[in-house]
Order: sequence, then C-alpha cells, then structure tokens
Amino acid sequence: MNRLFEEMRHAMSESHFDVGYGRSIPVRTEIDGDGYVVHADLPGFETSEIDLRFDDGVLTIEALHEGSDDGEAWSRSVHEQLRLPGDVDEADIEATYRNGVLEIRLPAEDAAEKISHRIEIE
Repeated sequence: MNRLFEEMRHAMSESHFDVGYGRSIPVRTEIDGDGYVVHADLPGFETSEIDLRFDDGVLTIEALHEGSDDGEAWSRSVHEQLRLPGDVDEADIEATYRNGVLEIRLPAEDAAEKISHRIEIE
C-alpha cells in the first residue's frame, strides 16, 4: 500500500510537466528596463520547427521535431504558455534562437492593442 501511495505521489509531483499533447519546457522570465525577456530551453529543435505566438497577453511556444530511426518514425513535441502581467508592444517583439535557447524580448507598452501576432525567429 505504501508503494502505491508513493507511486501516486511521484506521478502527481511530475504531472505539472505534462501540458496538452507535448511536454512543458524550462522557461525563465525576467523584467528589464524595456519590458520582458523570456528564455526557453529547446535543445534539438530547428528554428523552422518552433511556432511562437503572442495573443491577448499570452505567449505560446510550441515545437515539433519528427524523425525516424531504422524505419521507425518518432516525434518530440513541447508546449508552453505564459501570461504576461502587463501590456506588450506586439509589433516590436523580437526572438532569437541560438544553441538550443530561444530568447524572446517583449517590450512593454502602456496601451498595447489586443490582436494576435505571429513572431518570426531569427
């Protein structure tokens, strides 16, 4: 019985990693003088496999990597959403991806328009 409870406790403590169809990713958010800076660890993905969106105050990071080994297909996906506490100037959001780390700079704005905006990654 103790082992069953231990397995349940372990499964529940790790359940925060499961998000939808993919896995959650390590994300760090900072506030600097210009707004917000988000760093997401995405090792093993190509820039073209990452979908980055900002909509109604929520930053969404999704990535899908597919391949095959010895004729067997596999895929790896991640998904994360962050709600930012303030308004963001969506037209000036910038993103770079280097060495497996995605950096997104979201400049703060007093009254940002609330429209969906796709973000290109350099």
